[in-house]
Amino acid sequence: MWSKMEEDSGKLINSVWSRELDLPPSCVEFCPAHPSYFLVGTYNLQKDDVDAHTPEQDAGDDDNKDDVKSQAAKPKKAQSRNGSILVFQLQDDNNIVPIQTEPQPSALLDLHFNPIEGFWDICATVSSTATLAIFKLSPGPEDDKPLKHLNTMDISSLSGGDISASDGSEILFLSVCWHPSRADMLAVTTNTGHVYLVHLPAWDKGWKLLPEPATTHTLEAWTVNLSPYLGPTNSPEEVFFRIFSGGDDSKLRFGTVIWSPSDDHLTETISAVEARGHDAGVTAILPLFVLEDGSELLVTGSYDENIRLFSLAPYGRPKNLVEIGLGGGVWRLKLINLDKTPSPTYNWRARILASCMHAGSRVVDVLQTVDGEHHVRVLGRFEEHKSMNYGSDFHPQRKDSLTAVSTSFYDRLLCLWQLDIA
Repeated sequence: MWSKMEEDSGKLINSVWSRELDLPPSCVEFCPAHPSYFLVGTYNLQKDDVDAHTPEQDAGDDDNKDDVKSQAAKPKKAQSRNGSILVFQLQDDNNIVPIQTEPQPSALLDLHFNPIEGFWDICATVSSTATLAIFKLSPGPEDDKPLKHLNTMDISSLSGGDISASDGSEILFLSVCWHPSRADMLAVTTNTGHVYLVHLPAWDKGWKLLPEPATTHTLEAWTVNLSPYLGPTNSPEEVFFRIFSGGDDSKLRFGTVIWSPSDDHLTETISAVEARGHDAGVTAILPLFVLEDGSELLVTGSYDENIRLFSLAPYGRPKNLVEIGLGGGVWRLKLINLDKTPSPTYNWRARILASCMHAGSRVVDVLQTVDGEHHVRVLGRFEEHKSMNYGSDFHPQRKDSLTAVSTSFYDRLLCLWQLDIA
């Protein structure tokens, strides 16, 4: 039913460009509207906070403990963190040019551009002080600061005062995810184990966080993803979709909800189900597509260093179809392309870029063979990073080869590399 593969399989890739950054990078993404531009978010635990553990002090523990985000999510006291957003341009000759640096009062943990056409230049970021910020990237020939800040709100303001940190504790936003078919909705996760939905009727005002969690974990909620639900609706205004979340409790949770934008009412139509089978925290979730029988295929990453393919039926327990070890905790997954046109060797194939913490980056194929078996194949591995690879992304319009940027935390490295995947 499932198989293990060698962790060191695949072609070893060399960098074509690298640079040390001023602050540790935590996330990176290319802009779909301006594909030669990409953003890097940074996370800095200030060393003048005497009682707080620094990332360097925590680096000797295992993956789950030396992860700076795990430490940030379990503070002994309120810690001082800051960060920045860096704007870079990847030129045709593979030189990377720094364009802009926007200092941030809090450390950034995640950033993503809106996936809806017409809004591809809109980027959401989340921070260590539970703030959500929206930016617009608008490069121009005479503009040396193309990234424009539109608005920022913290969790208390977003929830109308319903949610705030209690004395002696703090709330962090750990990840953010846009709705795949609604430009005005996103989801955020917290170190307190909650997943919240946020409605953005305008980019600069009127934001509302739905105070009732869409789902909850018993430990940190590391990641969230959303996918459209294809069932019937009672009203054209109602939005059906599925929520997937992963937590430090080693659980993948998913359920189906209805959202009414007119009154921001959320109704759970299919109660959340827990998928077991992960041996450590679930840190990455990538929905692929829905099969004819209504089951949805989903890829997960975990601290246990495995990537897994699940089949999620509308009702009942999910099925683990295949898993392999990638040599490091699988922190992020990014879909490169999905081919559902049957070939002589497979029925469908998903090509994925994985950020694998201390193991570096991996390019993998997840596929179903013509015999109906499921396999994961490592195509390439980039291992020049000397510390945690939390972020990787690829140029969205270069089709001759995969052109990717990846980052590592403690050594503050930004690298450019290429892999022929034709």
